Amino acid sequence: MKNKLLIAAMIALVACLGVSVGVAFFIDTPVVNATNPENAYVKENILTASGTGKVTLKPDVAYINVGVETLMKDAKAAQQENAKAMEKVINKLKAMGIDEKDIQTSSYQVYPQYSYVDNKSVLEGYRVTNTVKVTVRNVEKVGSILSGVHEEGANYSFGVYFGLKDQEAAYREALKKAFDQAKGRAEVMAKHAGVKLKDITAIYEGSAPAEIYRGGLGLESMEKAVDAAWTVPIVEGEIEVNATVTLVYSID
Repeated sequence: MKNKLLIAAMIALVACLGVSVGVAFFIDTPVVNATNPENAYVKENILTASGTGKVTLKPDVAYINVGVETLMKDAKAAQQENAKAMEKVINKLKAMGIDEKDIQTSSYQVYPQYSYVDNKSVLEGYRVTNTVKVTVRNVEKVGSILSGVHEEGANYSFGVYFGLKDQEAAYREALKKAFDQAKGRAEVMAKHAGVKLKDITAIYEGSAPAEIYRGGLGLESMEKAVDAAWTVPIVEGEIEVNATVTLVYSID
């Protein structure tokens, strides 16, 4: 009887070991998943190339912020005085050729102004600020417009920003240059590697996803905006519009 029990126990142990070995083998065996390159041992035959394009243009639009700040004892009086001064500024802008749709209120604030005497706060009055954002479609007039509005009562201004009326058209031109550069680089690499380019399997605006490079190597696209501090005369300079394109080819 004891021998029978011993034999049964050994058979059960062997069966368990067999299952364990089978499970271990299953876990350690790599599963090649063609839809997930990160888990596949056989990589696709691809060649990836990136290109950048740049377009440099003179800005044809500018954005300025000008305003009136008023401080008076009475809040209502401060608002009325500020409104009168701001009306003169806006009329001056219109007289200098700025369309009404290009004058937009960007900030209006009324708040008490305190000073501290003997550790006590003393109300000095009320400060009112009114700021408008002005779109100037003739950048050569920025300096004269700033001078003109200050003569009419604008007592502060900040941020002169230059741009392009048709930013998209400039970017598309940069995109074309980036594509041509990427294509040329791919042709050079293929020639020196002794391989033949076949079809373009993927096109990316900017960098390709990390898995394409098997390690995340890539270039980042960039767009620049010109930001100039206020000063008269104004020098608008140039604006660079940049684009990046990545092409993925299948190869023989």
